[in-house]
Amino acid sequence: MLLWNLYFLIKFGLHFAGQLTISPLWNLGLFALLIATNPAAYQNKQLMKVLRYLVFTGPAIALLLHELGLVVSLALVDQIKALFGFSPDYLWELLKRTIQPWMLWGALLGFMVVRVLDRYIRISSWVGFGLVCILGIQALPFIQEQTQTNNTATVLEPQIQARENLSPAELLALGQVDFQKLRVARDQESQTKLRDNAYEGAGPGAVLAGFFERQRTIALAPFAPQASPDFDVIVLQICSLSWADLQYAKQSQHPAIRQADFVFENFNSATSYSGPAAIRLLRGKCGQTPHDALYSPANNSCMLFEQLRNVGFEVEMGLNHDGRFQDFSKLVKTNLGGRATELVAHDEVPAGVQAFDGSRVGRDGDYLRAWWNKRVQQSGPAVAYYYNSITLHDGNRLPNSNLNSLNSYPLRLERMLNDIQSVLGEIRRSERKALVVVVPEHGAGLTGEFGQLVGLRELPTPAITKVPVFGYWIAPGYTPASTGPVTVKQSVSYTALSELLARWLALPAEQQQKPAWPVLLSDLPDTRFVSQQGNITVMESQGSYWIKAPGAAWKILGPVQTIAASN
Repeated sequence: MLLWNLYFLIKFGLHFAGQLTISPLWNLGLFALLIATNPAAYQNKQLMKVLRYLVFTGPAIALLLHELGLVVSLALVDQIKALFGFSPDYLWELLKRTIQPWMLWGALLGFMVVRVLDRYIRISSWVGFGLVCILGIQALPFIQEQTQTNNTATVLEPQIQARENLSPAELLALGQVDFQKLRVARDQESQTKLRDNAYEGAGPGAVLAGFFERQRTIALAPFAPQASPDFDVIVLQICSLSWADLQYAKQSQHPAIRQADFVFENFNSATSYSGPAAIRLLRGKCGQTPHDALYSPANNSCMLFEQLRNVGFEVEMGLNHDGRFQDFSKLVKTNLGGRATELVAHDEVPAGVQAFDGSRVGRDGDYLRAWWNKRVQQSGPAVAYYYNSITLHDGNRLPNSNLNSLNSYPLRLERMLNDIQSVLGEIRRSERKALVVVVPEHGAGLTGEFGQLVGLRELPTPAITKVPVFGYWIAPGYTPASTGPVTVKQSVSYTALSELLARWLALPAEQQQKPAWPVLLSDLPDTRFVSQQGNITVMESQGSYWIKAPGAAWKILGPVQTIAASN
């Protein structure tokens, strides 16, 4: 029982340190089975010891993961096959992130202490006593509640009281400074009422069902431009960039963001993986669908670039990577609608980073300049351009550098933002018109969270899916406001972007030259924070973030690590 006692004692320590919540009944059941199968009571002790480890090690690990809050342990199994596509360097980095040296030294020290104490006291007895005590402590509030309610009927789903939104997840997503600004704005302005608020108070399950019911009915009107478009629409979809990542990398005040015409401060990408994020963006003319519906055919009226093609744009696309991982290139082409021209291959420009799977990734600035140089030589119609970058993806490394992907992230981010600024300068100097929008897919998970290791994105938390969306209007004679970008504070997602584009297309040319951004950005379609990755859902309701995993009830999202804004 030596190692098993150590297992339970470690869990006691983590429980009282607030890192996990022990499930006493399950642990007592495991403990009882271990006592009943004590090898000392059997003739073939060695065989029984081996069999006991084989039978109980798996359930013990699964129970520990559950108590740690790793509700996605089954979802992680689905992602294991992706590991075979990772480079050896990335696999080694992931292993070092997961197993820290202090864990090994701590386990060794604990083993030695338990081994010594086991000679003088019956540790198993104290372990059993501890589990019973924890069971009693956890059962006491339940007994008191049952006494006070006098057997009143219980609700099917948990109810929560409205409170001020001081969610640590939102604090992480925005940073201390921007979070305080958001609080002031909420106090000064009347909050936008979500159009599915009728379900508030009925429990998170009813709220989620009401959300998708309303989203199912949303279909924005077709684009109706005043005349044939004489400007390009350029959408840059960036992998692995959230507000939390900007704070971590100390780049939230980068000129590429401060000099934008508009910024969405509360934009939810609604997912934590690239494929679903691309689909949601490219189908942004309709409401948010459940994750399971993403891979079913969509109505053409939902396809953003297909609708742009219908009003005179020629659709083009570009990837700074080969697009082979999980058939990403095919997925994008399918959801762009019809034919999409790819003028530049990812390997036609200098490499910017080495990807997590060992493949080559073109540098953003070189790729976009190469595309723009070919674009200005064209004499055809206006272009709707979709570009996807994985420069910031976890596991990517800078060429000729010993920095791992976490340490190189701030450098890669700063260089990418500089590249965007440089390309915007190229477009301005060409005397062409273009509406440029940067839409990140999801965050990188650089800081880690409760139940989620650094770099993992199985839980689509606000720190992962609240992303900085910003845009620019470029035209001869147009000068952005010196006061900085107009900010959109309401909770929005992809339908807001599509509506903004529709409003822009409907403007006469003279109004596009002097756009009234506050008017264009007012009263855009709001969207409750609902993010999904596979069968995991994270949702905001009545000021709290809730999480739902398969086989588990709704619960309030656990605490996340916070970082202070230092920019």
